[in-house]
Amino acid sequence: MTPVPIGFAVRTPHLKSDGDFSGFYLRRNPEQPDEYRIEDDGCTIADLETQGFDLDKETRFEAFTELLKEHHVYFDDANAILATEYMREDRLAPAAISFSYFMARVQDLTLLVGSRVQRSFKEDLAELIEEQFGKVAKIERNAPVDQEHRDYIVDFVIRSPDGRVLAVFAGSSELKALESLLFWEQYKAQENVRPMMVLEEAKPVAIKERTLSRVMNSGLVLATLDGGLVNVGDKLRRTLAA
Repeated sequence: MTPVPIGFAVRTPHLKSDGDFSGFYLRRNPEQPDEYRIEDDGCTIADLETQGFDLDKETRFEAFTELLKEHHVYFDDANAILATEYMREDRLAPAAISFSYFMARVQDLTLLVGSRVQRSFKEDLAELIEEQFGKVAKIERNAPVDQEHRDYIVDFVIRSPDGRVLAVFAGSSELKALESLLFWEQYKAQENVRPMMVLEEAKPVAIKERTLSRVMNSGLVLATLDGGLVNVGDKLRRTLAA
């Protein structure tokens, strides 16, 4: 623990993604000198966003908010600081342990880019597909288009009464993008099957640029949720009807 003008700087044993030790400050209350609050260095949010964790995304903000509540930490949006309330010195030790654990768990939020966010994105897409086709077509999830190619599993298979099929992939990962390309190669000669991939955002962090370029240059129909649910819904309908 090192004295600094605002109070004390504390280094924890936890490593950040860049290899440096994480730490926090004990800021002295200017109105009550025997009280302190615990706060980060103001770089935590920027570090998260650099690693692809975008707090403007609703699902990610919800996960972040849950973590704040669990550890009694608040986010000072104006100053981009994570901090506790001011407290007396006899409460600092357990609060510092909790805050240190909180900072370690904040680093784990980047894993949501590849787990919870993927699931939430897929559920958002599922709701949209149900709204668009629930009453006019048969919808199957995690299913093949036909038994001959039962190893080609599609996130959403939408079958119209006249025999047309829309095969929709949720482009949440590198693997999913490659699967959609393989599917397109297999079915590109079948006019009644229309493959499509929906992305959460135009430049997904989880998909390599080279792979995304291959998708864009293929016959896959491409749409992005950050372009608006209405636009994606329209594109889904037009693709099935084409």
